[in-house]
Amino acid sequence: MMKMAIMAAVSAVSIAAAAGGVIPEPVKTVPGEGVYATDGGFMERILYSFDGAIPKEGYRLKITPSGITIAFSSQSGKFYALQTLRQLAEKEGGGVKFACVEIEDAPRFKWRGLLFDDGRHFFGKETLMKTLDAMALHKLNVLHWVLTQDQGWRIEIKKYPELVRKGSVRAGSPKPVVLKTPQDVPEPGTGWVNNRIPYGPYFYTQDDIREIVAYAAARHITIVPEIELPGHSVAALAAYPELGCTGEQFEPWCRWGISENIYCGGNDATIKFLEDVLDEVCGLFPGPYIHIGGDEAPKTVWKKCPKCQKRIAELGLAGEEGLQGWMTDHFTKYLAARGKRAVGWDEVLDGAPGKDTIIMSWRGPQGGIKAAERGNDAVMCPIDPCYIDNPQGLADDPYEYINYGFQATLERCYGFDPAAGVGEGRKQHILGGQANNWSEYTWNGTELEWKMWPRMSAIAECLWTPPEKKSWESFRERVKTMRTRLIREMHVNCAPLQ
Repeated sequence: MMKMAIMAAVSAVSIAAAAGGVIPEPVKTVPGEGVYATDGGFMERILYSFDGAIPKEGYRLKITPSGITIAFSSQSGKFYALQTLRQLAEKEGGGVKFACVEIEDAPRFKWRGLLFDDGRHFFGKETLMKTLDAMALHKLNVLHWVLTQDQGWRIEIKKYPELVRKGSVRAGSPKPVVLKTPQDVPEPGTGWVNNRIPYGPYFYTQDDIREIVAYAAARHITIVPEIELPGHSVAALAAYPELGCTGEQFEPWCRWGISENIYCGGNDATIKFLEDVLDEVCGLFPGPYIHIGGDEAPKTVWKKCPKCQKRIAELGLAGEEGLQGWMTDHFTKYLAARGKRAVGWDEVLDGAPGKDTIIMSWRGPQGGIKAAERGNDAVMCPIDPCYIDNPQGLADDPYEYINYGFQATLERCYGFDPAAGVGEGRKQHILGGQANNWSEYTWNGTELEWKMWPRMSAIAECLWTPPEKKSWESFRERVKTMRTRLIREMHVNCAPLQ
């Protein structure tokens, strides 16, 4: 079964017309003499061997004039060897040829990820699976899947059907800048112009999720679902208003930004609701990680809420930040009892989380550095340069971006180092990194691909290849071939090179 999955993934992209180097760059490459020429059935003639001394995701690939051998210590290592082989192949007449070479390779980091935000705009199974295919080619192994936001709840929860009935559809969305007219009137107190076009219902059934999880697993990609708490929860409150502090009836947000209306941290019924949701999520996602958010959670309503203030007093918590810390700790332990590790955005550090909580550092590298210093594992995804919803510096770009004050160019992305600034004795706590493309300004799969690729090619090399083996000049040439492959063979709407 695993062999069939590997072969299916390898054959998903046809052999390139000409090899132009590998992305990510292997750790050690020794060119050989001559070529190995074969017909299209070479896959069945590869000789495999197990070598326990090879790192878990590593491999050894040898191509000689007489054939191909691959050594590995895990199925993921075997799979990655085949991804390298795909990129080395050249068409020749009706067959395939490979330049002779010996490669020893293993990743620098265990977490090599991409954030996929279905909360603001919904992309669907086809786009998601196509993204997984492109990730596999680049040896990326974590898809961080954001399924809940103020603007939409995207995962079916059997115990709470109103989450998708009410939470997966909103009455409108902010108009893109290019569609605004002088007659448009912004919503009161905002700069957003509501297009008044109903959006949804859009969500994934549990059967959809099982299918996607299996598809990812065949490509050695772990899916990490994110269920936001306590903030970014307006879509859930629209379905079950009693989970908030006021009981007020809400509708899924039709604007972007940060809402002050969040889950009630003092309500036992809210805690039970979130436990029930996480139980179903744990049953759908077999991977070891569940992301519980923790970012951008204003405490305005908590300051006025009798239930929140009662819990703070009874537990002797340090104010509202202490209450969020208590929630983080509660759900970290709840997930640990179910064999999962909780991941949270770097704001959770304000509540002094337990050492089992993984910190995702987005506001800069400082959160990850602090996490490592206190003994927490961390995943680095600082806004600069890992937020690829930021402009990419193209002379002619038809799409709208958020503006963080800089351009996330291909070269800037290539300069990412997750371990930069981390003390030598703490680098083991840096699990790796990822790029994030929040979808406020990304309306469909075609636009999403343009913003991801080829910048994700640069991020992939940063997460796999040791710094001393990286070369911007070399990558700039190799990415030309990769971009051609993505466009012609995988039909990806890949942005031009700057």
